[in-house]
Formats: sequence, structure tokens, C-alpha cells
Amino acid sequence: MSKMPYVSAFKLGIKPDPLMSIAEWSDSKRMLPSKSSAEPGRWRTSRTPYLKEIMEELSPQSPTQEVKVIKATQLGFTELANNAILCYMDLYPCPIQMIMPTEKLASKHSKAKLTPSIKSIASIMKKVKDAKTKDDAGGSFEKEFDGGMFSLGWSNSAASFASFSARLVILDDVERFPEDVEGEGSPVDLGRNRADAFPNRKIYINSTPKNKNGVIDREYQDSDQREYNMPCPHCGAFITFDFNEDDQHFVFEYDSETFELLSDDVKYRCPECNELISEYEKTEMMSEQSGAKWMPNNPKHHHRGYKLNSFYSPLGWVSWLSIIREYLKSKKAESNGNSSLMRKFFNTRLALPYEEKFESTSSDDFLILKNDIAPGVVPNDTAALVMAIDVQIDHFWYKVVALQYGAGKHTVRYGRAESWAELEEIMRTHYRGQNGGMYAITMAAVDSGFKKDEVYEFCAMNSDIAIPVKGASTKPDSPWKVSNVERDINGETIKTGLKLYVIDTEYFKDMLHAQIERSILLKKEGKVGENTFSMHNESDAFYAKQMTSEHKHCEIIKKTGAEKWMWIKNVSKGDNHYWDDAVYTTFLGELLGIRFLQRESITQKKTKSRPRRQRNTVQDDYMSNY
Repeated sequence: MSKMPYVSAFKLGIKPDPLMSIAEWSDSKRMLPSKSSAEPGRWRTSRTPYLKEIMEELSPQSPTQEVKVIKATQLGFTELANNAILCYMDLYPCPIQMIMPTEKLASKHSKAKLTPSIKSIASIMKKVKDAKTKDDAGGSFEKEFDGGMFSLGWSNSAASFASFSARLVILDDVERFPEDVEGEGSPVDLGRNRADAFPNRKIYINSTPKNKNGVIDREYQDSDQREYNMPCPHCGAFITFDFNEDDQHFVFEYDSETFELLSDDVKYRCPECNELISEYEKTEMMSEQSGAKWMPNNPKHHHRGYKLNSFYSPLGWVSWLSIIREYLKSKKAESNGNSSLMRKFFNTRLALPYEEKFESTSSDDFLILKNDIAPGVVPNDTAALVMAIDVQIDHFWYKVVALQYGAGKHTVRYGRAESWAELEEIMRTHYRGQNGGMYAITMAAVDSGFKKDEVYEFCAMNSDIAIPVKGASTKPDSPWKVSNVERDINGETIKTGLKLYVIDTEYFKDMLHAQIERSILLKKEGKVGENTFSMHNESDAFYAKQMTSEHKHCEIIKKTGAEKWMWIKNVSKGDNHYWDDAVYTTFLGELLGIRFLQRESITQKKTKSRPRRQRNTVQDDYMSNY
């Protein structure tokens, strides 16, 4: 092959980039793969008009260097990244890097989306090295093409960021990136640094948010913070589709008790003229012809930032009706002490970081939850009677709780015990019900975080009722885990037969707190409901003080700026024993599946005090060491 003349090479080097933007190129050449696209075939920017400006800002003709997007899911922003990659490969060849959260996601993205797209564009296939012989069009994670190379990496591997400089850097779904990659720092910063050598660099960062001050929230704040504004079809004022629980613009009717929609009619009320807008009207409102545009809230910033929620989703994708149904389902779960669905709704539908709303409950408010039932009496509608024991150096704090159908809780008895024998007597007592029947304790949770050997012995001797529990030292991936209690005797590991329950106390504290707050609100409004907390009529201020001894606190992690929520004492050395007991009884309610039970009688365990057995087993040999 003859060498290119120096003059020709020089002319090629100074040749300006074509004037075609990514949006124009996409409308001309991009084909969406049938295997991974809901609407396969020719790309149409008019289908998702909110993407056009973002693609223009990522085009070489724009001076913008960084584009950040905080978004709801399934709005087309990852395909926008593919458009940018393919356009640069075709028209503006250069080094390109894309970083995804994990190797598995990167591989799936390459095989299902990127490689099929490359194969559908003849002009790019001609440029990709080995495209004719390799089924994956040049490699899953690296594709060499005329004038450049594409590298697809993942955030938890430092090797993905090593020895590669790129003009176009795409960091996809950054909220799922680790805070640090193999001790080398933030993967977002490492990715951004890959473009340092290019004065005409383009950096695209996008993600659905998680917590306030999380990665994408911080990136969006460090931008001009744009929102998509559209003209109201009634008054012409430019508005956005905002969803706010306190000042509701979306109009719909639902049953406040069951959280079920009363009709399928969901409309948006214009905040300027108060006229109602139907969903079908949003297509015209969002179109380029209507004058819809991105408007900055921080206009002097040099980075472009965009925020978009699911209400902008094109017709045929996610409807307003389905979004509102998802909201009401989340609201119902939240009212029952489970905030996980509402967190997901905020993140994936509203494109907002979720912020837990916690305040310390006052002891005066808590005391209004007393009812007219005497101590030691089990209320009607009780599904099971349980007990929790907080172990101290020379005494114990206990609580007996009636778990009711509908997930309610009633404090039957609480107090301090001085010995294991006294605890066993309390645990084996049969309690009188309002209806005249007798109740035995079904299960007792004994805190094993302190004096664990004695706890294990007590639970072994009362294994029909008692189980050892302790709080997890680190955040577990499930509300509780179960492990076998073992002991090393003469160099041999002996299974004791006991099961230790390690629980996520933060999870159950959240659940308990939500139940108490809801109960107080209903009591103040003179209403009754299920999943409420109550206590006997002699419950005192000392009990109330312990039950309100903690609050949820937000701590900002200095290294990342992210929020970390945790339960802490109101007073550093204040007593919280009854609160801990309440957390354990909340766990027992979930372990027994009380909230799933129907309102019918359950068989009470007929248990009574029994003498300790004679030692004649390996387990007894183990217990004799306590």
C-alpha cells in the first residue's frame, strides 16, 4: 500500500468535522435492534423530542464539555448514548469509552444493543476491524475502527480506566457505581479524567438517582439544572409535569383507606390557569413545533444538566394511569411501615432522590396510645402472644406483646426481671384474654449481644419458645439471617441445635416508627385502623420515654457527600431497653407472618413450666460448659 502524501495527510488532519449533529445522524442512519427494543426499526427523534437538545450538546459542534442527566427509567437515555457512540464512529472517529456498573451489564449491553446496531449500519461495518470475520463485530468490549477505538468497561475494575484516553466518555447509570474502585478513587472521577488530553472532549453522565447528595444528584447540582418546559394547551404558559404530594397537580380520585383508584381518569392541572390537561395532549405539548424547550434553573453554569421524570414518557410507553397506580401502591406500603416502594417510586418515576422523613416522637404524643385494657390482659383479635428480652449485666428488661390480625401490636406487660428463673416464670405464664380465653407465649426473642453463653443456655432449655437474636453489625442484604450456633469442644465443632437470628435492626426500627406515627395520627383524628400500636392503661411516662428514646439521624459521608441514615439515641446514655424489645417483637411479627394471617383462631401452644432435663447428650455436654 502506498503511503499517503504528506500534503494529503495534512489536509485530512485539518479538515473540519462534518456539520451533522448526533440527532440528525440518528434520524438518518440509526436502526433499533428488534431483540432489545420495544419499538424496533428506524430511530425517530420526534418520538422523544426531549432528547434532541442533549444529543446536540454532545455533538462536536457544541462547545459544551460535560452533560449530566438525572432521569427516571426507560426514557431513552441509554439509547441516546448509543447514538453518540455510533455517530462518532461513523463521522467523527476518535477514542471512545463507555463505563457501565458491572461486567455483566456491559456484556449484555454490547451483545443486545451496541453490536446489533453496528451490524445494521453499513458505513460503520466497513470501518470496524475484523467485522467480516467476528460475529460480535470486532469484539464485545473493544472495537477498533478506522480512526479510533471503542472501549466498553465496568466501574468496579480499575483496569477499565487504565492506559486509555478518550475524546468521548460515557458514564452510564453512575448511581450503581462503587464509591471507590480498588483504592484508586471514584470511578466517575477516573472516567472523567480519561478525557483530560482532549480540549474538544465530551463527557456524558447519566443515572436514575438514589439518595439526596448521591452521585448523580451532586452531578446535577453541579450544572445549569435544566427542566423540560411545554406550553399549556389552554393558556400557553410554559409549564413542567411536576408531581408533589403536598401540592398535587396530577388530579385523580382514590379511596384513602384502600388506596385504590375510584376511576381510571388521571389529568394534570395547569398551575397557571387551573385547567385540566389530558395525557393525549402531551404529545403536541412536548413536540419541537409547540416551542417546548429545556430551561435552566442555574443559567450561568458551564455544564449542562437535565432532569426528566416518567410523566414525560411518550404515549404507548408508561402511562399516567400506571404511574399513579404505582404511587398509590407505594403509599399504601408506606402507611404500613414499608418505605422501600416509595423510595423506588421517587427514584425511578420522579427522578428524585428519596429523603426519609423522620422526627423524634414525643413521649406525650406516645402516651395517647394507651387504651382501656388492664395490664396483663390480651385484647381480642390477637393472633399470637410474643415476648422480647433485653439482657443487661445483672438484670433484664422484658416486654410481652399481643400481635394482632392486621399487623397491630398491643403491649400487654413490660418490666424488669432480676434472674433467668424470674424470666422463665414470666415467659411460661398464661395470660387472660378479654374474651375469657387463655393465651400462652408463642415465641420469645432473647438478645444475645451480651452474655451470649447464658442466653444460649436459656434458649436451649426453653427451645420450644425462646430463640436467640442479635442486631447485625453491618447492613445485611435481607431483614434477617439465620445461622447455626456451634461450639468447639476438645477441638471438635459441635452443633448445639440452636438457630441464631441476626436481624437488620434499622429495617425493623423504620417499620416500628412508621406504625407508631401512624397510630398517633389516627388517634388524634379520632379514627381507627389496622396496623396500629397500643398499650395497656397503666403504661407510664418511664415506658414512654424509653419508647421514644431514639430518632433517625442523617450523617453526610465526607468522602462522597452521600447521606447515611441511622438510628441514634436522643440522649447518648439514655435508656432504650423497651424500644429494643419493641424492635424484637416487630421482628417476631414478621418471622411469624402475622400480617398475612386471616382473622380466624390459631392453635395456641399448650406449654407449661417443666424441670430441666438430665444431661445425657452431646448437646448437654456442650451446655454444661456455660
